[in-house]
Amino acid sequence: MTTYLEDLSEGLRFETERRVVTAADIDAFVELSGDANPLHTEDEYARSVGFAGRIAHGLLVLSVESGLSSDADDWSMGTYLEETRRFVEPVLPGDEIYSISEVTEVRRSRSKPDRGIVTLRVETRNQRDEVVLAGTDVIMVGARSDA
Repeated sequence: MTTYLEDLSEGLRFETERRVVTAADIDAFVELSGDANPLHTEDEYARSVGFAGRIAHGLLVLSVESGLSSDADDWSMGTYLEETRRFVEPVLPGDEIYSISEVTEVRRSRSKPDRGIVTLRVETRNQRDEVVLAGTDVIMVGARSDA
């Protein structure tokens, strides 16, 4: 069932599905991005600078988080306008991540009254319930009417 701007309100919270970030995911992201920093490719190097082993790229974690299914998948239009994140804690191969989002603002667009802007506070967490990413999403959502 499609969710429209009029169906959303401040305080609405939802959680995504969960997904394990694997060493293969990190290797594929190294190939895709060209970012072969030893933090992402070498366990020994990562341990030598204070991590438990190699870590996932922050942008890989953000990409995975962005693709996790949730109730927002049914939002009309559902187009990202802005996404900001702080990288709070490292994600290691084998960590399971998920996100919790809360609507903090809903407003109709002044220039395009057939849609609106929804702002979300987002926390991505691991299996230990530690926040690994924190930030804000701004999403364009279709309205039921131009009212």
